[in-house]
Order: sequence, then C-alpha cells, then structure tokens
Amino acid sequence: MQKWIMFSLFIVACLLGAGVLFQNISVRQAEMAKEAHAGPQLKFVASNYQFDKPEYTVKAGEKVSVSFQNKEGLHAMEIVGLNVKLDGTNKSAEVTFDKPGTYEVHCVLPCGPGHAEMKTKLVVQ
Repeated sequence: MQKWIMFSLFIVACLLGAGVLFQNISVRQAEMAKEAHAGPQLKFVASNYQFDKPEYTVKAGEKVSVSFQNKEGLHAMEIVGLNVKLDGTNKSAEVTFDKPGTYEVHCVLPCGPGHAEMKTKLVVQ
C-alpha cells in the first residue's frame, strides 16, 4: 500500500514540476513576442561606474521603448532635459524624442567612488 502512495505522490510531483516548467517557458515566450512587436528599442545597461556604450542614438519623432538594466551594482538613470528616469522598479518607458540634440545620461543613485563619472550621451537625430 505504501508503495502505491509513494508512486502516486511521485507522479503528482512530476506533473506539477512539468507544469511550472512550461508555465515559465510560456511567460518568457510572451515577453519575447511583445519585445519583437514593440518597435524601436533603446536599452541602457549599467555596470559599476559605467554604461555599456559611450553614446546612444535614436531618430527624432520616433516612439521608442527605453529600458534600463542593472548588470552589476545598483544604479538608476536619468536623461537630463527629457524627464526620463528609470531605475530598478521603473525599468522601461515609452518615449517620443521630439527635439534633436545631444542629451546627457547619468546615474542618479549614488553608487560608489566612480558615481560622478558615470555618464553617457544620447544623440537624437
């Protein structure tokens, strides 16, 4: 009798595990499909005291999905003059860059000794 109970519990655990596995795959596929249809994207990746690129470029008048990712350390960013602020809780925003120009992007969360030099540029063409 105990063998059947153990066998039944094992089967239930396997089914639950497979359900959780496929649920996570479905969620990730939905996220990837959303990203594929989102249009132009601008992704800022921050690590200790630097962004992943020295300069980013977007076209003026185009609606862009701006996202922010902390690769290393704890950071938050602001595009000065455009009222765009992203951090760990607000990781993305839809922005239309209307005015061509060069804008400074910097970390607004004190992150250590290199915080003051943590800057990059956004060029709106």
